[in-house]
Amino acid sequence: MSEKVKNALVWLKEMLDSQQVQFQIVGGLAATIHGGSREVADIDLYIRRVDADKILPLVRAYISKPLAHYVEGGWDLQYFQLSYQGQKIEIGMSPGTKIKAAGSGNWIELKTDFSQSVVGSYLGVEVPTIPVVELIRYKRVLGREVDLIDINELTGGSASTST
Repeated sequence: MSEKVKNALVWLKEMLDSQQVQFQIVGGLAATIHGGSREVADIDLYIRRVDADKILPLVRAYISKPLAHYVEGGWDLQYFQLSYQGQKIEIGMSPGTKIKAAGSGNWIELKTDFSQSVVGSYLGVEVPTIPVVELIRYKRVLGREVDLIDINELTGGSASTST
């Protein structure tokens, strides 16, 4: 567990809550919240595309990658990246994200259902988090090494990929 991640998460949550922006934690942080042990590299989350203009002026000083459409590493999405006190934060826009299936190479839409978020806790910071079943589902599709590690830890060893 990392104080750097915690501090960035507190800042992020306070800022998003102050603007009444719904969000959902995903990725490695969500895996850690659900019981994984891998070190958190970055904070990944989704917000609604329509809410981006509410927060972009507030985070301008921390933007390390501007809001744009990117296709990279099995992802096709609009997002922007922040660096807050040395902690990388990636904020994706929903809807519109696609992920590339490891097995077939097909692009699959990744739907973020904010209403299904569960309350997760990281070092006492409570945040809306993707349900573990949904997290495992998209990590199986991506099938990267980090995803397989997370799946193994969250399922007790059932990391096969699917398309």
